[in-house]
Amino acid sequence: MVGTQPQTDQDYNQPANDERLAKQKAIDDWLPITGSRNAKWWYSAFHNVTAMVGAGVLGLPYAMAELGWGPGVAILILSWVITLYTLWQMVEMHEMVPGKRFDRYHELGQYAFGEKLGLYIVVPQQLIVEVGVCIIYMVTGGRSLKKFHDTVCSSCKDIKLTYFIMIYASVHFVLSHLPNFNSISGVSLAAAVMSLSYSTIAWGASVDKGVLQDVQYGYKAKTPAGTVFNFFSALGEVAFAYAGHNVVLEIQATIPSTPEKPSKGPMWRGVVVAYIVVALCYFPVALVGYYIYGNSVEDNILISLEKPAWLIGMANIFVVIHVIGSYQIYAMPVFDMMETLLVKKLNFRPTWTLRFVVRNVYVDKVIMIGAQAPTGQDYNQETIDERLARQKAIDEWLPITGSRNAKWWYSAFHNVTAMVGAGVLGLPYAMAQLGWGPGVAILVLSWIITLYTLWQMVEMHEMVPGKRFDRYHELGQYAFGEKLGLYIVVPQQLVVEVAVCIVYMVTGGKSLKKFHDTVCSSCKDIKLTYFIMIFASVHFVLSHLPNFNSISGVSLAAAVMSLSYSTIAWGASVHKGVQPDVQYSYRAETTSGKVFNFFSALGDVAFAFAGHNVVLEIQATIPSTPEKPSKGPMWRGVIVAYIVVALCYFPVALIGYWMYGNSVEDNILISLEKPAWLIAMANMFVVIHVIGSYQIYAIPVFDMIETVLVKKLNFRPTRLLRFVVRNVYVGLTMFVGITFPFFGGLLAFFGGFAFAPTTYFLPCIMWLAIYKPRKFGLSWWTNWVCIIAGLCLMILSPIGGLRQIILSAKTYEFYSNVY
Repeated sequence: MVGTQPQTDQDYNQPANDERLAKQKAIDDWLPITGSRNAKWWYSAFHNVTAMVGAGVLGLPYAMAELGWGPGVAILILSWVITLYTLWQMVEMHEMVPGKRFDRYHELGQYAFGEKLGLYIVVPQQLIVEVGVCIIYMVTGGRSLKKFHDTVCSSCKDIKLTYFIMIYASVHFVLSHLPNFNSISGVSLAAAVMSLSYSTIAWGASVDKGVLQDVQYGYKAKTPAGTVFNFFSALGEVAFAYAGHNVVLEIQATIPSTPEKPSKGPMWRGVVVAYIVVALCYFPVALVGYYIYGNSVEDNILISLEKPAWLIGMANIFVVIHVIGSYQIYAMPVFDMMETLLVKKLNFRPTWTLRFVVRNVYVDKVIMIGAQAPTGQDYNQETIDERLARQKAIDEWLPITGSRNAKWWYSAFHNVTAMVGAGVLGLPYAMAQLGWGPGVAILVLSWIITLYTLWQMVEMHEMVPGKRFDRYHELGQYAFGEKLGLYIVVPQQLVVEVAVCIVYMVTGGKSLKKFHDTVCSSCKDIKLTYFIMIFASVHFVLSHLPNFNSISGVSLAAAVMSLSYSTIAWGASVHKGVQPDVQYSYRAETTSGKVFNFFSALGDVAFAFAGHNVVLEIQATIPSTPEKPSKGPMWRGVIVAYIVVALCYFPVALIGYWMYGNSVEDNILISLEKPAWLIAMANMFVVIHVIGSYQIYAIPVFDMIETVLVKKLNFRPTRLLRFVVRNVYVGLTMFVGITFPFFGGLLAFFGGFAFAPTTYFLPCIMWLAIYKPRKFGLSWWTNWVCIIAGLCLMILSPIGGLRQIILSAKTYEFYSNVY
């Protein structure tokens, strides 16, 4: 249906200003936020109540149990006061510029931080909040419907949560077509009344039940670490309860305004009323709920209430009605963003059909994620044998442990594919920023240190008899503790792997564009965005290969390509010869520029040695017995891979810098212009290689997501779940790659921020923690030298990378990236 909405540029390029203004006004009148400006002050009141009070209020007693009386009360009061103050600020800033209204949160951000930086700061955060809330309310609505059904009909046949979510979602397939905030005012009013009603039921029924006989107010967790992390989690629950700021400017945009009667007057009146209602909901529920149940309270206080059944059933149906309204409040700004992008940026016609497609697709995607919610009921009555069988079935379904029949040469080309990538093409550029002496020293040291730390990881894979650490975080948990190991390793590993996927998405698109422009220089110029989308389309297919062994053919082709294009890069440079005016001085003219560039180059080098993040996952695919442990074939493959790495890295870095000096580009293939057929071939080799590299780094991410969903949240390990997870991931990396294609800066920033720890010194810290070598011995000194070098790399290189991103952002036009 969207395809029937042609982009008619000729209709939008009329020379007369009045026609353009009329078109702009017509679009603004059509868009959800600016489509109606006749709201009353009480609209602001119940819109804000509906946005603020939601699923969060039912979890506040549980948050109190994790915070304790003193900190809990203080944090609740402070949050109420602080968020009221910041909400007042937003109301005041809505019309701070005479004759101008900041109708959307990101418009205010653009005025505060700049046209582009404001978008980058506000839009991602706002989208995460609003889409996240919609997904949560989709699940909450379905759960409350199920709770209502189970309460009023306890003898009825059990129905899966999925169907209740679908029933709940069906309402939004209708309501989502109400065009703007004012048209959902009735829904919002009903939702606001319901929020006060079920909050009153929650604390009133708790008072009626009375304080439990064995009530305890101590912290739930038994260990100090558990208490601390639960405390942090509770802070997040309180923050979730005050999420209304994300839609406040959009709500204020619906109120009429004149210089004599600005909108801030009625808006603030509505906010004050809303915050009084918020206080009447939040404080009684949080304090009374914790007082009655203590630390045994459930994360939804309605679950703690069992009788009277009719009252609990009614409270749950009130929750359903409320989250219907809340969903619409948070969905409206998302609709506005999507429709603005389609109509203003991509020149789609502002029609009912376009709106119908956009909003139905959004509701459909939210229900698809929400419908995969955990039910839990299928696993409650399992025997030990059944649980073991299910655990085995899950392990065989997951990507990392699904196949253990790999050969040693699989390790070789998987490691080459993981290690050699976009990084090698940026090494001459890094040399230009480091200079001959420091550059050669850092390259050689990096090769030696990372080979040593990789050997450590191979050795630690089976250090405990009968146990294999198949994933990086499992080794971290053994070294640092069950929880702390997760918190140390997983965020860094995810940053590395997701960042590599995003960077390779950009690299693949750029290389495809370079290939196209080289073989068809007279063809019409095509935006980089479309080449990134073409590159991503391959991954929408390949990402459904289940595990490492199933992508071995792709990985082998990628490894061969990496050696091929590296050879082309330095071979063509030698053929071209040293440039007549070559200079080996630093690129920057100022001292600060030289320092920042030096830091940035450290990140480029760190990015080039990033294979450690997947090495345990690769080793997990190799069969192992006590007589023939996996470390033998794995290490053989690593040695071969590191020889190939040396054959790629050192010639490209040294010859590239020797030939071009400080004029070399951040991708050496750009510096090579002739022969055209060779440059085109090299770029196509890069495309094939980063297809394989993307898959190598994506598999552990898929494994993490699918493990959490299936093992922790009790999702069923189905093809549908895998289909949804992997398509969403590829789509997100494509979107981010299209939005922020700052190739050089991304390498340096992520290279230092996360690649250095996981590659240079985290294995050394684990080695010291587990093996405890003799102090001041050779092993002890070696590990501490690696740790100090890695820490320096981690601290210094992101500084230069961030500077490059900021400089690129100044000249980058949002979604108009033509290179």
